[in-house]
Amino acid sequence: MPDTDSTSGLPGHIVIVGPMGSGKTTLAGGLARSLGREVFDSDESIEESTGRIGREIARTDGVEALHRLEAEVLFDALNSPSPAVVAAAASVIEDPVVREALADAYCVWVTADPDILAERSARGSHRRALAHHENLGRRDPLFEEAADLVVDTGELSEAESLRRVVEAIEASRR
Repeated sequence: MPDTDSTSGLPGHIVIVGPMGSGKTTLAGGLARSLGREVFDSDESIEESTGRIGREIARTDGVEALHRLEAEVLFDALNSPSPAVVAAAASVIEDPVVREALADAYCVWVTADPDILAERSARGSHRRALAHHENLGRRDPLFEEAADLVVDTGELSEAESLRRVVEAIEASRR
């Protein structure tokens, strides 16, 4: 059961998880603005702390080093005393310690059709583009295990995705 903010009745930290291209950063930013909370974005936090983007870290230090940084960034955000909205890197869901920590947060799994994810991820400069043939469903059981809410952002506008999450959070207060 996720922790709640005793002053508002809203969930404590809200963590957005999902594959690359699912809309985590966009949704987290909109949700943070809507709730008047700070937003933590894994990719931005890593770039701010290292001066490098994820793609570069993976290339020079290895994918495992990047994944360790991504988990560290999430734990830093979850340790913030003020409830925040966190856009977590997709890789963090593979770590059982992270999944355990997510039990104390309200976890939103955002997803979309693989073709939409591949097209969206090709637009970002901080990550590699997804190949259409990649097994995007490999992490799905882990996302499902952690999720308090699932939103398919594939055919939804940014505003509609945000509305669905806000409505679900409001309903969880009742």
